[in-house]
Amino acid sequence: MSAEGKTSPAETRRNAQREGLLDAASEMLMHGGPDAISLRKLATKVGTSTMAVYTAFGGKEGLITALFEEAFDRLAAAQNAAVRDPEPLLWLANLSRAYRDFALKNPSYYALMISATLPVPAALRHNEPATSEPAARSIARHPSYQNLLDAIESCIAEGSMPADADPAILADALWATVHGLCSLELAGFHLSAEDAEKRFSVTAGAIMRGLLTQKGLEKYESFSRRR
Repeated sequence: MSAEGKTSPAETRRNAQREGLLDAASEMLMHGGPDAISLRKLATKVGTSTMAVYTAFGGKEGLITALFEEAFDRLAAAQNAAVRDPEPLLWLANLSRAYRDFALKNPSYYALMISATLPVPAALRHNEPATSEPAARSIARHPSYQNLLDAIESCIAEGSMPADADPAILADALWATVHGLCSLELAGFHLSAEDAEKRFSVTAGAIMRGLLTQKGLEKYESFSRRR
């Protein structure tokens, strides 16, 4: 970035090339797994050199780590763009919709987010020391997860969710539900987009009701009638 705070043409080109490499690599991984990643084939696909891949990511290991990070960064961006309604229950609903919208618009990245077969090097995630922790555990420290946790904590503070509830347990329950629903939809489980939409609303709504206090249920039903 220039001294005036503007992105230079060269930096714009580098950013576009990096995004193109990540998009192409995510497709290769989704369809062929980690073994499908060839830096030479990737460079050819994007119309650049293998040196450009090494310059951007340091090699295959760095590329895979960047893909993992990019997926969650895009999810966080989608969530941040969702309306942060002053009513926490509506904010939570907006975050759930943003999650689904992200999944449908970024299927190749979505497929990598919680994949036991994606060899994300622990030492490269968030600059943390190497551990035996599964890559999926690092999700709990990502802003995308924190957005969900913040909304749930707001619901607890406001009284729509039980005061003695563990916010992380509720966040995990909602994340797992929405993630599973989106996974089924992307896998082609439903007959149509309308069927997928209806099932998403019914299932996510049922889970939500099960987590609410009486005050929360009354609010939730009131909001639902208005829609």
